[in-house]
Amino acid sequence: MNFLRGIRAWFLKPSVRWGTGVLLGVGVVGGIIFWGALHTAIEATNSLKFCTFCHEMSTPYEEYKQSIHYSNASGVRAICTDCHVPREWGPKMVTKAIALKDVWYKMTGKLATPELYEKHRADLAKVVWAKMEATDSRECRNCHSFEAMDFHAQRPESAKQMQIAAENGETCISCHKGIAHKMPDMSQGYKLMFEQLQENSAKQADKDDTLFTLTTKSFYLDKDEAKEGSKAAGKFLPGTRIDVLDRSGDVLKISLKGWQQDQVDRIIYALRGQRIFQATVGKTSTDAIKRLKTETDPDTELVWHQVELDAWVDKADLVSDEAALWGYAEEMYVASCAVCHSKPDAHHYLANQWIGVLKSMERFVSIDKEQFRFLQKYLQFNASDVKDHHE
Repeated sequence: MNFLRGIRAWFLKPSVRWGTGVLLGVGVVGGIIFWGALHTAIEATNSLKFCTFCHEMSTPYEEYKQSIHYSNASGVRAICTDCHVPREWGPKMVTKAIALKDVWYKMTGKLATPELYEKHRADLAKVVWAKMEATDSRECRNCHSFEAMDFHAQRPESAKQMQIAAENGETCISCHKGIAHKMPDMSQGYKLMFEQLQENSAKQADKDDTLFTLTTKSFYLDKDEAKEGSKAAGKFLPGTRIDVLDRSGDVLKISLKGWQQDQVDRIIYALRGQRIFQATVGKTSTDAIKRLKTETDPDTELVWHQVELDAWVDKADLVSDEAALWGYAEEMYVASCAVCHSKPDAHHYLANQWIGVLKSMERFVSIDKEQFRFLQKYLQFNASDVKDHHE
């Protein structure tokens, strides 16, 4: 106990040999030296040379050298840390700490080859984009601001888009992905999800009684026609819910419930009044559709019939995992519609409005007709006039 008291007294009392002022001065000088050394070390890690000395950075560095941030008419160069490291001390230290994971990636060879870099490019980009969105593109705004822009000096279309973005409070990265590095192939994620859904479809179709069509599927009114693949009675569109009534080998007897507009006998929609396509029916097969009840839409005064159709389908590309199904659609939406601009929330439009909105953007996205139909149904089911009712 006496020993501990002695240690405490030595630590707290001024030195007999050195004055308190001297000790304080030494402490201040030592602190300054320590702070200066820390600041120098941190600034050294902010240099372009430091950021690019690893061979893993050769690919993004060569891409950056071809960008306007590296070479431009004004001669102002933004280096890696200008875009990726905050200026504020606290956020900067957090970023530096998180960046230590790169040491682990270096040790494990995660990005050791150009092929591995390409494999992970999309995931790496998503992390950076998410960070920039979360901070309202903070690092971009260190150099760029709407207030400082001379819109008259910009190209007319650019000026128009910039002013719209300013009015809507959009963030820089929403429209400027790929400005310094090559855009990743954003289709990798949803294509892999589609493959996984297909792999699981046969097992789910064998045991579950509520299924969804992953692709456009032909249906038949007769079991034997379904087995033989004869001329179809119609088609179910992707994302259509069907209920299993019976099974016979590789074909299923199913029931589809939906709505038809009066005198439009060949199309079945998911809901009354919303044109969410479920099925198209051949001219000679409309008699197989049973009407359950009739209602008039109070908003449009159009007459609608609730209907039911029993048919046979093969069990390929039928899934029961609804969460995975719409997760695939969400991934496709992000990959296709969040690259050039902020993607609108699905709740922003009515179900019928989404048809026209997507049609106007069709030529700008690289998805096929099948994927386009699926994406449209996903957005319609999440539209402002459908989502709550559909759930």
